[in-house]
Amino acid sequence: MPMASATLSVAPKESPIRLAHPVGGPAATIAGEPTMVAATGRSRLMLGWLEDAGLLLLVVLMFPVVILMVGAPVALVIRLLIQIARRWW
Repeated sequence: MPMASATLSVAPKESPIRLAHPVGGPAATIAGEPTMVAATGRSRLMLGWLEDAGLLLLVVLMFPVVILMVGAPVALVIRLLIQIARRWW
C-alpha cells in the first residue's frame, strides 16, 4: 500500500527565464521614480467605466455591420434562386 508523502515546494531565488539583455538599471528610472504611472482608486474605476463604455459602443456599431456582411450575400443568393425559378416556370 502506498504511503502518503508531503512535499515542500520552494520557489527559486532566480527567475527560470533569462532575458536577452538586462532590463532596468539606472536608465530605466529617473531619480528613483518609477517610469510607469499607475491609476489607483477612483481614477482606476473611471478608466474601467470608460473602457466598458468604449467596448459597448464598439459592439453596438459593429452589430449592423455583421448583419449586413452575413445578410447581404444570403439575400442575393435567395434573389438569384427566385429569378432562376421564375424563368423555369
